[in-house]
Amino acid sequence: MKDSVVQITVFGIIGTVIINALIYALQVMGVNVLAPWLISANVFLEPELAQTTLGIIIGLVGTGGLGIASAAIILLLLHWTGKDYAILKGIVGINAFSFITMGLFMPLLNIAPQVRADPLTNIVALSVLSVAGAIVGALLQQYAEIK
Repeated sequence: MKDSVVQITVFGIIGTVIINALIYALQVMGVNVLAPWLISANVFLEPELAQTTLGIIIGLVGTGGLGIASAAIILLLLHWTGKDYAILKGIVGINAFSFITMGLFMPLLNIAPQVRADPLTNIVALSVLSVAGAIVGALLQQYAEIK
């Protein structure tokens, strides 16, 4: 797997599965956090449609796109700065991207405004994204051809 587009796609999907699985596990354990697939579905659908089966599928595809974009940002960081500290760069890259999307674009476009009033969802998102960023950074460090 030497093609960078294939790498970011595969590793971005792995990161997406990690994020969605961890959030789902927290919800099953009773932690009241808003699911990323519902937030993503709100980008494309009215809030009441986001919680339908098709809405959840659209949301999962949307989070996959964000996972791939996050992997691309991490790969660019590694290309620009080298492979050293790839795990830290993965954490920084994915969280910087999430701060831009959740902190700038979501309020600007009024997507899932309830997230701004839910500190637990934000803390959990920061933590889960950090885990995914660390794993994607480590995978890219191991498999990407970076000079």
